Amino acid sequence: MSDLSFFDPPIEIAAGGARQDMIMSRLKASGLRPYPASHPIDFGAPDPLLIDIATVSREVLEGFSRAEMVQVHRQVVLVDLSDDPTPVSGDAVILRRDQDLAGLKSRLMALARRDSRLREAGARRETAASLGFRFPAADLNSLPSLLYIGEGSPLFLSLQSPLKQRGLEVTAAISRETARQHMSGHRFAAALVDLESFRDEDSRTAQWIAEEQGLGALPVIVLSHPGVKLTERQIAVVATATEVVDAAGRMATVVSQIETVCRRLVAFAPIMPRPALASILSDFTTGLFSRRFIEAHIGRQMDIASERAEPLCVVTFRLDSSQTISLAAQRAFADIIRAQIRDADCPALMQPGLFTISLPATPYRGGSRLAERIADLAARHPVIGGPGFGWRVIEKRAYHTPQTLLDAGINGPWLRPSLAA
Repeated sequence: MSDLSFFDPPIEIAAGGARQDMIMSRLKASGLRPYPASHPIDFGAPDPLLIDIATVSREVLEGFSRAEMVQVHRQVVLVDLSDDPTPVSGDAVILRRDQDLAGLKSRLMALARRDSRLREAGARRETAASLGFRFPAADLNSLPSLLYIGEGSPLFLSLQSPLKQRGLEVTAAISRETARQHMSGHRFAAALVDLESFRDEDSRTAQWIAEEQGLGALPVIVLSHPGVKLTERQIAVVATATEVVDAAGRMATVVSQIETVCRRLVAFAPIMPRPALASILSDFTTGLFSRRFIEAHIGRQMDIASERAEPLCVVTFRLDSSQTISLAAQRAFADIIRAQIRDADCPALMQPGLFTISLPATPYRGGSRLAERIADLAARHPVIGGPGFGWRVIEKRAYHTPQTLLDAGINGPWLRPSLAA
């Protein structure tokens, strides 16, 4: 076990004999922190649980069945290598081959991102309601648009017509350049990404999606292909996903899954600031959330983080005085932030030149990577004009109150681009 393995995500393993050792070894190598299951198993525990169908006792399987009946919410992974797979309802991840263990961390990250997104969506509506603003219910008759990203993928033609018949428009982008062009002129509900088109480890589009967060706040639906060994680049793309859809089987079933996922993403999207809400939720100058909103909202995020035993990070940027008085610089900085964050991240303008981003389910390392990415883009932006800003990253601790957590980010010391190089 490496010195930093303690920071790897934990997972409980219910398996027997030599298979337990094999599963734990493969999961350790893939960046997870496995540990043997307790007896009896607590199906309400927060860590994911892996069950090896072939080697666990009947008692474990019966306990899992009862937990499903009463909808106990624990992320479960089933390793089922049999020719007659066990029928499972709910959101259990099913692995049909031992080699699929290598990509399990990415699958769990995608599921955790989806759950975090849903919790943040509910929390934002509660905060908005507490400030006297109520959002209308989701429009069930809306026509969501999908951005299909695949380098030479044959799936597009098969999906385009049936998805259109179901009321979903699909626009194809064969490269990151065309994807950028489409995103600049159209608002999409999600990006539909075909893993099969990114088998090349040198794929620039896959690198743009996975490492550069090129899709920003746009939710990502990944089309997976069971039975195909994933490359490192494909595993990285899965880790950015909001949802993963199995692209095997009948096309009608795949289309139905995509439609269901897309409409759920639209219906349960976290509310985002808009100029029309300036008096309550949004800052008119930058289009980010207002200070009033973030101060009312951060307490809810802290409660969720404590309840779920998840991290919460706050990133703060302060422009120098020469940039603070520039409306163009503030808007440019806000645009960079908006393009780099997920829709579950909460950006706000605290005062002129002072930006705060709260990051649910994100540790210090994740906040630092985001800050460095934003800082790199801002330092090279023609309007901002160089390293005229600093930033600070703070992770929530038990002693923080909502006010002290925000104040800790605001009150320096600041890291400067020239020092971070």
